[in-house]
Amino acid sequence: MVNSVNSEEQDLLESVENNEWTSIENLSQEKQRYQGYAQEQMAQKEIEFILSAQDTQKIQDLANQLNQSIPDVTRNIIHKYLQGELVEKTSITQ
Repeated sequence: MVNSVNSEEQDLLESVENNEWTSIENLSQEKQRYQGYAQEQMAQKEIEFILSAQDTQKIQDLANQLNQSIPDVTRNIIHKYLQGELVEKTSITQ
């Protein structure tokens, strides 16, 4: 049996052999933290929708102003609307 490795695996081997890696102090705590991230990710559901070019541009402009990604800004807008933190302009009494 031939034991061959690809270039990525070879780079990793060399990195380990050159002592470029350090141990994590609280391994069990770090494992739990990343398991929590994974569980949160698995619990999320994906919804796809199509927006007009005008709405897409407005979201992109807002994302640039806030220095956030477009998905994060879109997710925050929807979340705030569903929590009642954003209301339509026509429903605001003056």
